[in-house]
Amino acid sequence: MKDDINLTNFSEEELLQTFLPAKTAADLLREYTNVYDIMLHVSKTQLATASGIGAVRIKRLLAIREIIRRLQMKKQKNIKTIRGPEDVMEYFKFLEDKQQEELWVLLLNTKSNIIKGKCITIGTLDASLVGPREVFHVAVCYMAAAIIIVHNHPSGDSTPSEEDKMVTKRLATVGEIIGIPLLDHIIIGKYGSRSIKQPKKNTG
Repeated sequence: MKDDINLTNFSEEELLQTFLPAKTAADLLREYTNVYDIMLHVSKTQLATASGIGAVRIKRLLAIREIIRRLQMKKQKNIKTIRGPEDVMEYFKFLEDKQQEELWVLLLNTKSNIIKGKCITIGTLDASLVGPREVFHVAVCYMAAAIIIVHNHPSGDSTPSEEDKMVTKRLATVGEIIGIPLLDHIIIGKYGSRSIKQPKKNTG
Protein backbone atom coordinates (compact mmCIF):
# COMPACT_ATOMS: atom_id res chain seq x y z
CA MET A 1 0.00 0.00 0.00
CA LYS A 2 1.37 3.38 -1.03
CA ASP A 3 2.00 5.80 1.82
CA ASP A 4 0.56 9.15 0.68
CA ILE A 5 0.80 10.94 4.03
CA ASN A 6 2.80 14.14 3.56
CA LEU A 7 2.82 16.76 6.32
CA THR A 8 5.63 18.88 4.84
CA ASN A 9 3.35 21.67 3.70
CA PHE A 10 1.21 21.76 6.84
CA SER A 11 1.15 25.01 8.78
CA GLU A 12 2.09 24.93 12.47
CA GLU A 13 -1.57 25.20 13.40
CA GLU A 14 -2.48 22.29 11.11
CA LEU A 15 0.26 20.14 12.65
CA LEU A 16 -1.06 20.80 16.14
CA GLN A 17 -4.57 20.00 14.97
CA THR A 18 -3.50 16.44 14.15
CA PHE A 19 -3.60 15.68 17.88
CA LEU A 20 -5.32 18.69 19.47
CA PRO A 21 -8.75 20.32 18.95
CA ALA A 22 -8.65 23.15 16.40
CA LYS A 23 -9.52 25.82 18.98
CA THR A 24 -6.88 24.56 21.40
CA ALA A 25 -4.22 24.64 18.68
CA ALA A 26 -5.18 28.19 17.73
CA ASP A 27 -5.22 29.34 21.37
CA LEU A 28 -1.80 27.84 22.09
CA LEU A 29 -0.21 29.47 19.05
CA ARG A 30 -1.79 32.80 19.95
CA GLU A 31 -0.37 32.55 23.47
CA TYR A 32 3.05 31.00 22.78
CA THR A 33 3.75 32.07 19.16
CA ASN A 34 5.17 28.87 17.64
CA VAL A 35 5.23 25.06 17.77
CA TYR A 36 8.88 25.05 18.88
CA ASP A 37 8.09 26.79 22.17
CA ILE A 38 4.87 24.85 22.71
CA MET A 39 6.56 21.48 22.27
CA LEU A 40 9.75 22.22 24.21
CA HIS A 41 9.30 25.11 26.64
CA VAL A 42 5.70 25.43 27.80
CA SER A 43 5.32 23.84 31.22
CA LYS A 44 2.77 21.19 32.18
CA THR A 45 1.03 23.77 34.38
CA GLN A 46 0.79 26.24 31.50
CA LEU A 47 -0.55 23.55 29.17
CA ALA A 48 -3.24 22.66 31.71
CA THR A 49 -4.69 26.16 31.46
CA ALA A 50 -5.48 25.74 27.75
CA SER A 51 -9.11 24.93 27.06
CA GLY A 52 -9.90 21.53 25.58
CA ILE A 53 -6.52 19.99 26.26
CA GLY A 54 -7.18 17.65 29.24
CA ALA A 55 -4.89 15.19 31.02
CA VAL A 56 -4.71 12.70 28.13
CA ARG A 57 -3.61 15.30 25.60
CA ILE A 58 -1.11 16.82 28.03
CA LYS A 59 0.41 13.37 28.48
CA ARG A 60 0.60 13.01 24.69
CA LEU A 61 2.41 16.35 24.36
CA LEU A 62 4.86 15.48 27.12
CA ALA A 63 5.49 12.08 25.51
CA ILE A 64 6.38 13.78 22.21
CA ARG A 65 8.68 16.14 24.12
CA GLU A 66 10.46 13.18 25.73
CA ILE A 67 10.82 11.44 22.36
CA ILE A 68 12.49 14.58 20.96
CA ARG A 69 14.86 14.69 23.94
CA ARG A 70 15.85 11.04 23.55
CA LEU A 71 16.44 11.40 19.83
CA GLN A 72 18.78 14.31 20.54
CA MET A 73 20.65 12.23 23.14
CA LYS A 74 21.02 9.34 20.70
CA LYS A 75 22.47 11.59 18.01
CA GLN A 76 24.90 13.03 20.55
CA LYS A 77 26.14 9.58 21.59
CA ASN A 78 26.82 8.66 17.96
CA ILE A 79 29.38 11.46 17.59
CA LYS A 80 32.75 10.13 18.73
CA THR A 81 35.25 12.24 16.77
CA ILE A 82 35.28 15.97 16.04
CA ARG A 83 36.11 16.72 12.41
CA GLY A 84 34.92 20.32 12.38
CA PRO A 85 32.49 22.87 13.86
CA GLU A 86 29.44 21.05 12.50
CA ASP A 87 30.17 18.00 14.66
CA VAL A 88 30.39 20.19 17.75
CA MET A 89 27.14 21.96 16.86
CA GLU A 90 25.38 18.63 16.47
CA TYR A 91 26.83 17.25 19.70
CA PHE A 92 25.59 20.26 21.66
CA LYS A 93 22.30 20.72 19.82
CA PHE A 94 20.46 20.12 23.11
CA LEU A 95 21.62 23.58 24.24
CA GLU A 96 19.27 25.19 21.70
CA ASP A 97 16.39 24.59 24.09
CA LYS A 98 17.98 25.93 27.27
CA GLN A 99 16.46 29.05 28.83
CA GLN A 100 19.73 30.00 30.58
CA GLU A 101 23.21 30.31 29.17
CA GLU A 102 25.44 27.33 29.83
CA LEU A 103 29.13 27.15 29.08
CA TRP A 104 30.62 23.71 28.39
CA VAL A 105 34.12 22.51 27.66
CA LEU A 106 34.58 19.65 25.20
CA LEU A 107 37.70 17.64 26.00
CA LEU A 108 39.56 15.95 23.13
CA ASN A 109 42.46 13.53 22.90
CA THR A 110 45.32 13.69 20.38
CA LYS A 111 43.14 12.07 17.68
CA SER A 112 40.28 14.56 18.20
CA ASN A 113 38.17 11.86 19.83
CA ILE A 114 35.78 13.09 22.51
CA ILE A 115 36.89 12.35 26.06
CA LYS A 116 34.05 14.16 27.78
CA GLY A 117 31.82 17.23 27.72
CA LYS A 118 31.69 19.14 30.99
CA CYS A 119 29.44 22.04 32.05
CA ILE A 120 31.50 24.84 33.63
CA THR A 121 28.97 27.59 34.34
CA ILE A 122 25.22 28.23 34.15
CA GLY A 123 23.99 31.79 33.85
CA THR A 124 25.04 34.92 31.99
CA LEU A 125 28.42 34.48 30.33
CA ASP A 126 30.83 36.86 31.98
CA ALA A 127 34.58 36.95 31.49
CA SER A 128 35.07 37.40 35.24
CA LEU A 129 33.05 34.23 35.94
CA VAL A 130 34.49 32.04 33.18
CA GLY A 131 38.01 31.80 34.54
CA PRO A 132 40.80 29.83 32.85
CA ARG A 133 41.34 28.04 36.16
CA GLU A 134 37.92 26.34 36.04
CA VAL A 135 38.16 25.45 32.35
CA PHE A 136 41.74 24.15 32.33
CA HIS A 137 41.45 22.39 35.68
CA VAL A 138 38.95 20.06 34.01
CA ALA A 139 41.20 19.69 30.94
CA VAL A 140 44.21 18.75 33.07
CA CYS A 141 42.22 16.29 35.21
CA TYR A 142 41.11 14.41 32.10
CA MET A 143 44.51 14.69 30.36
CA ALA A 144 42.95 16.46 27.37
CA ALA A 145 45.16 17.27 24.40
CA ALA A 146 42.91 20.12 23.28
CA ILE A 147 39.59 21.74 24.16
CA ILE A 148 36.63 23.42 22.51
CA ILE A 149 34.32 25.67 24.50
CA VAL A 150 30.62 25.86 23.73
CA HIS A 151 27.84 28.03 25.04
CA ASN A 152 24.28 28.88 24.03
CA HIS A 153 22.39 32.11 23.45
CA PRO A 154 18.82 31.66 24.77
CA SER A 155 17.70 34.48 22.45
CA GLY A 156 18.36 32.12 19.55
CA ASP A 157 20.76 34.56 17.85
CA SER A 158 24.28 33.11 17.79
CA THR A 159 26.04 36.36 16.86
CA PRO A 160 29.14 36.63 19.13
CA SER A 161 29.07 39.42 21.69
CA GLU A 162 32.14 41.38 22.73
CA GLU A 163 32.06 39.37 25.96
CA ASP A 164 32.14 36.14 23.93
CA LYS A 165 35.17 37.35 21.99
CA MET A 166 36.92 38.43 25.20
CA VAL A 167 36.38 35.01 26.81
CA THR A 168 37.67 33.29 23.67
CA LYS A 169 40.83 35.40 23.52
CA ARG A 170 41.57 34.94 27.21
CA LEU A 171 41.17 31.15 27.14
CA ALA A 172 43.14 30.83 23.90
CA THR A 173 46.07 32.71 25.43
CA VAL A 174 46.15 30.49 28.51
CA GLY A 175 45.79 27.37 26.38
CA GLU A 176 48.87 28.30 24.38
CA ILE A 177 50.88 28.84 27.55
CA ILE A 178 50.02 25.51 29.20
CA GLY A 179 50.01 23.45 26.01
CA ILE A 180 46.29 22.60 25.81
CA PRO A 181 45.11 24.63 22.82
CA LEU A 182 41.62 26.08 22.52
CA LEU A 183 40.57 24.87 19.06
CA ASP A 184 37.32 26.77 18.82
CA HIS A 185 34.46 28.50 20.58
CA ILE A 186 31.03 27.47 19.32
CA ILE A 187 27.86 29.46 20.01
CA ILE A 188 24.60 27.52 19.88
CA GLY A 189 21.34 29.24 18.91
CA LYS A 190 18.03 27.81 17.77
CA TYR A 191 18.13 30.05 14.69
CA GLY A 192 21.61 28.86 13.75
CA SER A 193 24.92 28.07 15.43
CA ARG A 194 28.36 29.36 14.62
CA SER A 195 32.05 29.13 15.27
CA ILE A 196 33.87 32.21 16.51
CA LYS A 197 37.15 31.06 14.94
CA GLN A 198 35.47 30.03 11.68
CA PRO A 199 32.59 32.54 11.45
CA LYS A 200 31.45 31.41 8.00
CA LYS A 201 30.43 28.05 9.48
CA ASN A 202 26.87 28.92 10.43
CA THR A 203 24.22 26.17 10.49
CA GLY A 204 20.59 26.19 11.45
